[in-house]
Amino acid sequence: MIADPYEGFNRQMFAFNNGVDRYALAPAANVYETVTPSFARDRVGDFLANLKSPVIFVNDVLQAQPGRASDTFFRFTLNTTIGLVGLWDAAHYFGLEGHTEDFGQTLAVWGVDSGPYLVMPILGPTNPRDLLGSGVDVAFDPLNWTEFEGQPDLDDQIAMGRRVLGALNARVEFDDQIKTLNEQPEPYIALRRIYSSQRQADIRNGKPVDDADAYEDLPDFD
Repeated sequence: MIADPYEGFNRQMFAFNNGVDRYALAPAANVYETVTPSFARDRVGDFLANLKSPVIFVNDVLQAQPGRASDTFFRFTLNTTIGLVGLWDAAHYFGLEGHTEDFGQTLAVWGVDSGPYLVMPILGPTNPRDLLGSGVDVAFDPLNWTEFEGQPDLDDQIAMGRRVLGALNARVEFDDQIKTLNEQPEPYIALRRIYSSQRQADIRNGKPVDDADAYEDLPDFD
């Protein structure tokens, strides 16, 4: 069973985030999709994914996963060079497939409990462990402590542009899934289940979640 002691607050934040999506993010993503061909969006997606590689590598190491750490290192090297600073996923053609890791997953591997389910404004579904993990990942990211001589604000501008582009690209990519979610009888509960199940799968490095409790919070719609 998914612990959700703050469901009242979480539902308010869920409604707030839906409003932000409906009136701001979705319209902006529609414009972005209209003016940006799919080829260009793919390049943006590959580029942003490559920028995450240093953080993924650190977490691979912290989880004592040398094989995955090696894959991440060589993916980053190939994509940054042959893939033209990550605009193409060149490593894919060498049989090196990407994966995600973050410090929230690392804490889980270390045995830290997730704590209760939370929905935060703008950030969306999370839990205390993943919130802490997100903050640590920011510290791990080299771009967040890179200074540009003579342009003290450039690093902040790059970080903001990266977040905005990432949000727009992701909103276009997951448009169908978001529509399907919003069509559910209880989208709040559906998202809670999806998030919790996906995080468990991430922690297990993609292995199926053998846990029927992940679905126990679904109401009976019959």
